[in-house]
Amino acid sequence: MKRKQQYEASARIAMIALIGIVLSLTIMIAIGKHEPVTQKAVAQEPILWTPTPLEQRKMDSLYSIDAVTKADMDSIMDLIDAILIKLD
Repeated sequence: MKRKQQYEASARIAMIALIGIVLSLTIMIAIGKHEPVTQKAVAQEPILWTPTPLEQRKMDSLYSIDAVTKADMDSIMDLIDAILIKLD
């Protein structure tokens, strides 16, 4: 007799939990089905960037490093060409 009462109590608890889950899902679906708020896209004026003196110095140093590296690459390529001519 005791097992039957436990089974009935478990069945009631499961039924209440199932009803709660179904109700909560129904409410969540109802809340989620609203019309989205539409906003107009507004174009903004582009902000012109003017470098600070520190940024200008950094860019100048990078340009000079780039120029030196290109000159080194050219001289290395010339040396490689000379070596290849001697090997031929």
